[in-house]
Amino acid sequence: MRFSSFAVAIALAAAPAVAQTPASQTPPSTPAGTAQAPAAPQAAVPASRKFTADSGVIFNVIKPDKVADFEAVMARVKEGLARSSDPKRKQQAISWRVFKGLEAGPGGAVVYLFFLDPAVKDQDYTVSGILTEAFPDEAQDLWAKYTACFVSGQTMLNLQQTINMSPTAGIPK
Repeated sequence: MRFSSFAVAIALAAAPAVAQTPASQTPPSTPAGTAQAPAAPQAAVPASRKFTADSGVIFNVIKPDKVADFEAVMARVKEGLARSSDPKRKQQAISWRVFKGLEAGPGGAVVYLFFLDPAVKDQDYTVSGILTEAFPDEAQDLWAKYTACFVSGQTMLNLQQTINMSPTAGIPK
């Protein structure tokens, strides 16, 4: 599937209304006896990354000098999903694809899309949760590296297919 620059620009233009910053996700828990950063103010949009539709997408606007860090953390997320014994996490891994925009975004930013098709409904796609489950000793450092990559928040959309252009597909009811 190819996403056009125009579609990405439209989605990013709408982002302020539905944007969620990665920092609004629950940061990995701190081991007992260590200092913890003050809690961030509660976001207007829930921190959950649960999809309720058949498919979903999350737009991520990344600083150009943080692309390697972002991709390294996402590689760890992939590894964490693969290591999980939870069948729902295995399902997430099968249908979660990460796309990188080839065109520069606003201010030279790099746009990544998490495309989830099919989305595992009501299963949390929160990066911090996956990292904490898979790498409890590294989760805080990975989370800090991940959140430092973002220019702006994430935009999460539940998607409903309205038309399948394939000549062999039926018309949705």
